[in-house]
Amino acid sequence: MGIELFEFVGAIHAHSTYSDGGGTVEEILAETVGAGIDYLVLTDHNTLGSLDAGDEGWHDKVLLIVGNEVSSRHGHCLALGIETHVEHRQSADGILAGIREQGGQTYIAHPHGRYRPLVKEIDHGWKAWHTEDFTGIELWSYMFDWASSFHFTSLIGHYRYPDDQIKGPTPETIVKWDELCQKRRVVALGGVDAHARKFPLIPIVVFPYRQLFQTIRTHILCSRPLSGDSILDKALVLATLAAGRCFLCFDGLADGAGTRFQTVDGTLNMGDEAIFREKTELQCTLPEPAEVSLVKNGQIVRTATTTELTYQAETPGVYRLEARIDGRPWLYTNPIYLRPASVDRTDS
Repeated sequence: MGIELFEFVGAIHAHSTYSDGGGTVEEILAETVGAGIDYLVLTDHNTLGSLDAGDEGWHDKVLLIVGNEVSSRHGHCLALGIETHVEHRQSADGILAGIREQGGQTYIAHPHGRYRPLVKEIDHGWKAWHTEDFTGIELWSYMFDWASSFHFTSLIGHYRYPDDQIKGPTPETIVKWDELCQKRRVVALGGVDAHARKFPLIPIVVFPYRQLFQTIRTHILCSRPLSGDSILDKALVLATLAAGRCFLCFDGLADGAGTRFQTVDGTLNMGDEAIFREKTELQCTLPEPAEVSLVKNGQIVRTATTTELTYQAETPGVYRLEARIDGRPWLYTNPIYLRPASVDRTDS
């Protein structure tokens, strides 16, 4: 029998007035009320000001974890579990090494994030793929998804109907993720990149925090409940993320809570790695009907519109699940890695 898992929902990648966000930490925490999240990861650009101010920890029913979006000419990465800002004016290898040396985790932010609001394309993508010294990637970013089709001529439609502009992770990012997962565990997260922009003399907030906290979220499947102890619970959340025992979901389209992807006997769950020794039956369960695709090594091997799907893996591979509702991208799980017997990666 498998272990019991406890599901918690989080919003990852938000910015406060410590960098370029429109709200103070106190204001952001107020915006979590009614947003349906259990944890929030704050990632201001190139500063740990909120951590230094002692903001990290439990605030009523939400656990605030303070990270850092290290923003450099090589691209941006989310550094979690660090205590000191890593100098961003250095090589990408130096940045990633600086995070690792603190025992931190690195997630490449909006890996292929590009948009063209006027004439010139703005590129915030990652430019240092030569290194693999990172924990995972932000597979789906709400704001970069929204911005990818934005042009000043479409301002009204994009502002009034933001969710209608959401198309799913950049195909280039999905291909890269599948490629990386062939070599090692690479965790996929969902991010909001919430800034809640304010402009002088205009009495509106562009993309309020609470609105974004209810869009693309990362559901984690923990080995125990959160206890209320800030230090222990932060460690549990970060360890669960790093293990890939999580899935990302556009909860603004439909709530993905209750989704599971595991072996039928429950011994392997999303994020787990094992040596393939015999045929293995995989099973997914969804909270409502969706167009499900089971993906092996980047290729779809089974599709169905259902709430439950089983598949017998007859060969090694990296198996993951993605789902759509009415043709719209909804949910992506981290893989179950069934490695060839000659490649033991259970400790990677």
